[in-house]
Amino acid sequence: MANIKSAIKRIYIAHRNTLKNKQYKSLMKTFIKKYLTSLEVYKICPNEINFKIAIVNLNNAYSKLDKATKVNILHRNNVARKKSSLSIALKLSKQG
Repeated sequence: MANIKSAIKRIYIAHRNTLKNKQYKSLMKTFIKKYLTSLEVYKICPNEINFKIAIVNLNNAYSKLDKATKVNILHRNNVARKKSSLSIALKLSKQG
């Protein structure tokens, strides 16, 4: 354990930030899973309502991913890759 007051404070702040980042990453994963689930429902029963639900979930996932970039939880290239894979999944489900 650190003896210097500033080092003790840095340990506390690092722990606090780690917990906050874990919580936000979990929230992002939840929104992505919600989107993918709604996409599966759309694949099974392709109608306008299921498509709109999938689009709303996609927008929510995009929003959370963009916010993660903004607050430096994820790197912008990582977020771009995730967003690209989500949009490709939508295009593939519309085709089939």
